[in-house]
Amino acid sequence: MDKRDLASQLLAHFGNTLTVGPLALSPDTNSCVLVFDEDIVLNIEFDPGSERLVLSCYLGELPRQNAEPLLRELMGANLYWHRTRGATLCLEEGTGGVILTYHCSVTELDGPAFERVVENFVNQAESWSRRVAAGGQGDGSAPAAGSSSPAFYA
Repeated sequence: MDKRDLASQLLAHFGNTLTVGPLALSPDTNSCVLVFDEDIVLNIEFDPGSERLVLSCYLGELPRQNAEPLLRELMGANLYWHRTRGATLCLEEGTGGVILTYHCSVTELDGPAFERVVENFVNQAESWSRRVAAGGQGDGSAPAAGSSSPAFYA
């Protein structure tokens, strides 16, 4: 089966699970956008070159001053993905925006596995959004090292 078709099936199944009807990839961008709790905007894109689904979410911007503590925390969380459950925290240099990303091969997923991937990703996005909004100042909302398994699904 064509990998884009497989990605489309995963999205359609996920939309039905959410009771919003089948979701679909845009024919122009190979992507689909979902909004959770009015503040988490999840972009799901099919990358035909790697045959992967790429999940991404904009978390907020670095503080204009004294960003180093937050940057150090983000970098530490990325090390072996201990505090991101397999996702990667990224910096958009031009804007200072922090973005969470995760990719997975469509051939390794079925409907329930994709649901777990999205659920875990959104949970990480919510937690890291709070952390970025706090500017890295200890409100404890970021996952602690070793607090959860490092993989999104198994």
